[in-house]
Amino acid sequence: MFWDLDDVRAAVSAGDAAETIRLLRRETRLSQTAIARMVGLSQGMVSAIISGGRLISRDRHQQALRGLGAPEPARPSSIPCAEDDPDDLEAILRDGTDRATLAGMEQELAALSAAYVSRPCAPLLPRLNTLRTGALEHYRSGARPRHAHDLLVIVGACELLLAYAAHDGGNPAAALAHLERAARCADFTEHPHLPGWIIGTRALIGDWHPATGTDTLALPGHAPSPQAWARLTAITARAAARRHDRHTARAGLDRLVDHQAQPADTDDLSRRLGGIFAFPDPKRDYYIAATAVLLGDGDRATTHAHGAITAYEAGPAIQRSYGDLALARIDLVSAHLLCGDTDAAHTALEQVARIPASDRIHQLRPALHACAELALNAPIAPSRKREITDRLTALRLPWGP
Repeated sequence: MFWDLDDVRAAVSAGDAAETIRLLRRETRLSQTAIARMVGLSQGMVSAIISGGRLISRDRHQQALRGLGAPEPARPSSIPCAEDDPDDLEAILRDGTDRATLAGMEQELAALSAAYVSRPCAPLLPRLNTLRTGALEHYRSGARPRHAHDLLVIVGACELLLAYAAHDGGNPAAALAHLERAARCADFTEHPHLPGWIIGTRALIGDWHPATGTDTLALPGHAPSPQAWARLTAITARAAARRHDRHTARAGLDRLVDHQAQPADTDDLSRRLGGIFAFPDPKRDYYIAATAVLLGDGDRATTHAHGAITAYEAGPAIQRSYGDLALARIDLVSAHLLCGDTDAAHTALEQVARIPASDRIHQLRPALHACAELALNAPIAPSRKREITDRLTALRLPWGP
């Protein structure tokens, strides 16, 4: 039925595979990925064609039509192709970006990635959006393949940072939308490391917001970068513990503890950008503590929560993750409650109460709620349970949006 449509027959007769692809996407339920496999193009290229992009040569049109199973061979046509006009080659090979410009953009991205760790993201968003828009403008104006690749990697990394910001602000839908755009950039550029950070962030959102239906048990094999692998392993272990899958959670913790850092290659974002694209030891301790709390292992949770807090406080301010530090303090309260030590829990709560309003990310609300629920089942006297839960409730009430 599709091939009998007038618009489709006209496109096939003209040998216009790009228009045929657009009609196929509009008239059928075939996904971009399925169409890409049929025509022998990347999913990113198919997406660009659907948005109005062109195929440069007639050979590519013919190949794509054959892959789609067009009912008749495409004949030579008048569709616009670069080879029709030799002078058009100069327009195709234009390059409006130089290495100095790209280096400046990457330095700005690295600075934003580092700043995002240690301070609230709201003041950084205008710079981040400006960088993303600038990289896209350079890409649209034309760039040689390597420059175009690097520009789209910058755009994808910006989208990933915007996803982090939306997640910390309690907007998982916006975060997932940014991740989808980051994934398109990663697919189009075939970057070896960006997908690992995207998959990990998607799993992180699913862990904190199960209503999104996002998979939280992604395989660590999807992250070839050593630090992205450790991050994904940690997120997966905590998600498994939250689902009461103790075996998977403990296996993940064992892999995380035994993991030995490997040298990073030149494309590794942990090496090139650092900041939010890194998984340092304090963050690993924070994740181990959070998972141990969910597993009911108070002693282990206490050790690693203390380790995370001490390392963050002693380390450089630029590397101090205010969100992880705040969550580690709540985990320390939970750890002391699991051990039945109410005095230590009250002391830890004093530190939680001193967290500045500007450092109170959205995830602190469910973390405090979980801590209050844990207190109700902790091995402590009923009167102490009431003290702890009342104090936690008082902390939750003035929490910022």
